[in-house]
Amino acid sequence: MKTRSFSIFLLKAGYNAQNSLKPDHQLLDDFQAQNLPQGASLFISDRFKTTPWWVNYFSIGGNLEQESKGALIFLPVRDRCFALTFGHIYHNLRDVSYEYDFGLKVTLNSLEPKELKSADIVDPGASRRKRMQVPVMSDLTYLDFDSNSEILKSLTGKVKPQYIELFKNATGSTNLKVGLKLEPDELIVLCEQLLDLYASNEYLESFPNIQKIVPEKDPLKIEKLDTSLLEAFINKSDELSLSIPDIVDYSDNIYCVFKGRKGISPIYTDISLDEFYDYLGEIDLNTFDIEKIKSFSLNLCNEEGITTKAYNIYRSFIYDIPFDDEGVVYHLCEGEWYKVDQDYLAILKDYIDQRCENTSLPPYNHDNIAANKRSYSEENYNEDVARNSLTHICLDQTDISPDGYTQIEPCDIISYNGNTCIFHHIKISSRSSQLSHLFNQGVNSMELLILEGHSRDKLKNLIEEKIQHRDLDSFKRVIDGNDYKVEFGIITKKPAISKSDNLPLFSKISLMRSLRALSLCRTEGVVSFIQDISPPKESYSKYPRITVVVSLDANGKNEVVVDKNQIFPQGKKVMRCSQEITNSAIGSKYMIYVKASENGDLSTSHAWESERI
Repeated sequence: MKTRSFSIFLLKAGYNAQNSLKPDHQLLDDFQAQNLPQGASLFISDRFKTTPWWVNYFSIGGNLEQESKGALIFLPVRDRCFALTFGHIYHNLRDVSYEYDFGLKVTLNSLEPKELKSADIVDPGASRRKRMQVPVMSDLTYLDFDSNSEILKSLTGKVKPQYIELFKNATGSTNLKVGLKLEPDELIVLCEQLLDLYASNEYLESFPNIQKIVPEKDPLKIEKLDTSLLEAFINKSDELSLSIPDIVDYSDNIYCVFKGRKGISPIYTDISLDEFYDYLGEIDLNTFDIEKIKSFSLNLCNEEGITTKAYNIYRSFIYDIPFDDEGVVYHLCEGEWYKVDQDYLAILKDYIDQRCENTSLPPYNHDNIAANKRSYSEENYNEDVARNSLTHICLDQTDISPDGYTQIEPCDIISYNGNTCIFHHIKISSRSSQLSHLFNQGVNSMELLILEGHSRDKLKNLIEEKIQHRDLDSFKRVIDGNDYKVEFGIITKKPAISKSDNLPLFSKISLMRSLRALSLCRTEGVVSFIQDISPPKESYSKYPRITVVVSLDANGKNEVVVDKNQIFPQGKKVMRCSQEITNSAIGSKYMIYVKASENGDLSTSHAWESERI
């Protein structure tokens, strides 16, 4: 018998042919079939013929049409129901109707652990996806899967001998894709065996660490998690925080504005949930639901308020919810929910906490101040630490990479203590969910210094250039001595005593991976929290605020003009004022925000804040 491809979904308990299809589906249920398994329901996709886009694009002559056919079969088995899909038709199933871990779990239980062919892997900490394929059947190690930091999305391989009569190869993610040599009346027996495989935890013996972190895709579970998130937001819970869901270079002087309500957003020089609450002002938080939260955005900008990147506020939240009855913690990161094993979290915490130590570096109070505006500056901090020490040199923005390679910075600050050479990598704020960039930088530079003599020479040359009145021989001695230590210094207002609890989940995962990599290089790796004692960063508007006065124009009508002693000429007209201001009594004065066009015209908006004087 010929092998035929099947795509199999397992519906959740309580779902069947009557309630699993989307309301707007256009599938037909009036086709007759002679060989359907007992109790099965058939739905057909029989679309009209269409002309491919490339026919008209290239003006191809002839009657060239295509049509798409598909079938969806609901198959009741025991007290559950399966959906067998053929063609591009599965999208007609409701998102809440099927089990999201069915295909992967069945595959894990049915495959030979050393006969794997391909894996789709996600590293959420680095926002990286990869597909690994090998020419010869191998185990997960050869597929470059790190169970401590990565998520297995899909797996393909050869099945165990006891299942060889069912199928030889399987690919599993949400659904199960298999090639079958079965008659239609044998499908019920197959699905019964698939139910048993799905219920089994046998895969934990072959793949004991496979599901430390699992993405949660079940819409019903996500709805429950979002409800908890909403409660935390309304109640201003300390467990909820705001993070930039991207790699952030604070040397670029990061500012932000928020968008989503009427009026001007102040420009904030610090980025946190407190700033978002400040932006919301008097809005009643009890009026929010998840969709309303998602209508707001965090926009990174320069000091003039010009947006460079924008992120949905929901995607910028970081939140943990422990589910003690399940023995897991749910973690929200970059708009995605993840289920994390509590035992793994305990291992993660213990490993990092043992490598947290108090730093010898001074507290941070080194803001840039321009036009009375404060902003964070790693550059100021690094340079000041070196300027006030005989044993520290600033190497920020330098390069030790071999010629022709991408720049690799040795560290931000280099120092020594006895015979130990210390490489300090500095980052402002623990709120970034992408501290992995900092940690990877520490590992990459250390590997380069150990493996490449030319890079060590470049490092010594950099030291010589910046040595000034320091002891050059001592620096060269510790560099050649190979007794290295890497310190990741994170500038934060959070207490150092909290150790790893100061870091987002995926930052902790990236940190543990980097610390282990340093250990393999026989290099001590530690993390320190540098106290941020800088003043709060005040917000400001990108538009100037001026005093205006209501007066009469040449036609005797009310107009709004600039008052005396302002940054714009007295008497200059301001357009687009609200009716409330324009219709006020002659001589009424207001404080308003204005925008100047390229030709000097002034305008405001009725939605912007104003204050009567």
